[in-house]
Amino acid sequence: MEGVLTQLRSGLLRPGERLPSIREEAARLGVGKNTVVEAYLRLVAQGMLQAKPGSGYYVVRTPAARSEDRGLPLAAATDRAALLVEQLDRRLPVRPGDGRPPPNWLEASELRRHLSFPRFQEADAYNTSWGYLPLRERLCGALAERGIACKPGQMLMTHGANHALDLIVRRYTSPGDAVLVDDPGYYPLLAKLVLASVRPVGVRRLDNGPDLGDLEARARESGARLFFTQSLAHNPTGGSITPGTAYGVLKIAAAHGLMVVEDDPFADILPYALPRLASLDQFENVVYIGTFSKTLAASFRVGYVAAAPRIAAEINELKVVTTVATSAHDERLIFQLIDQGHYLKHLRRLRSRASKATAEAVKGLEAAGYSVRRPLGGGFYLWIDLPDHMGGDHLVQDAAASGIFIAPSTSFSAGSGGPPAMRVNVAYGADPTFLGWMRERRRSGSTGRFPPTQPSTS
Repeated sequence: MEGVLTQLRSGLLRPGERLPSIREEAARLGVGKNTVVEAYLRLVAQGMLQAKPGSGYYVVRTPAARSEDRGLPLAAATDRAALLVEQLDRRLPVRPGDGRPPPNWLEASELRRHLSFPRFQEADAYNTSWGYLPLRERLCGALAERGIACKPGQMLMTHGANHALDLIVRRYTSPGDAVLVDDPGYYPLLAKLVLASVRPVGVRRLDNGPDLGDLEARARESGARLFFTQSLAHNPTGGSITPGTAYGVLKIAAAHGLMVVEDDPFADILPYALPRLASLDQFENVVYIGTFSKTLAASFRVGYVAAAPRIAAEINELKVVTTVATSAHDERLIFQLIDQGHYLKHLRRLRSRASKATAEAVKGLEAAGYSVRRPLGGGFYLWIDLPDHMGGDHLVQDAAASGIFIAPSTSFSAGSGGPPAMRVNVAYGADPTFLGWMRERRRSGSTGRFPPTQPSTS
């Protein structure tokens, strides 16, 4: 394929010209005829070639010239949308600021060989608005193991956790409303709230969960009716809620009429018995969100919402109006992986990788002179405090110039951001280039300026 594309780009092959026959090309390259057939058919599917029965394959068009990668716009690197774009485009090679695990931990791992198309029955080729029932039944079983009683009629599938958050924001807020959020908290959620003209009100996040005094004060002063939080393996600080704090959150929610939206993206690699707001509340005031993006593959875009029957029906009604349904194929494929035991084996490997990477990242960062917040929550994130001279946009720009993608605390805050800090993805926390850069930047405090940046060689 690349050989043919190269000839097309260089002009050696032009529209209307006939390609060598399958037999000729197989003999020239020393490969089987089926290999050539596969390459030609893929180029037909891309619109480059046309197959004429009995005659051969002909050039239809030439591929567009490859555009130069302009690189990360450094001046906008602290913007929340720009941080999200960088996670998708992956322009910078060293990625401690990434919110996702590396591809070889997920879909490119040993699990890939099981990612085959499930066999569909003609009758169920379309999804219901709620999502694939066998998968929802299996997920209700998983929630039961976490102490959450749920029936399939209380659960709807979504295009990932972000879609679930978006549906809730759109259904239960109006422009000008105040909404409580963890601070620091999940920055894509903050961007959604701003887009909806909703006012995010930060609730101080401590190592053991939301600051109860701050939550009570913000709820009373703001009149908010929603509180978005991530109880376990918190993004970005990595900490997890304690039972006492969880109980306190629910008492405050009941007293002030708060609907609590609990996002639990790492549930499948965390112990079942950890305190979850949904398990203590049983959907009286809590809406629960789960996803496969952090533990299986972000590209599947499969998540779910579980709630009281009335709330679930209201969210599903909005889902139908806006997106009709979720992917029948992806949901059946995930069910197949769970049902055949492949997902469980994958989770065991993922826990081991995350645990090993966490230990290495903590060791490397502490050796570089940084304090890692504890206790660790068991997810993919560490939160480190930075010296004062490492605050501000200049740090992000300096990192990008060295090929390093970082996620500073300002991106995760609904307010001023507080003292300088940084979220570190454990998968990249021990990267030698990143640690070397961090050591240099810490030492630069004694001179009052950063040393000249050297190009990354990794």
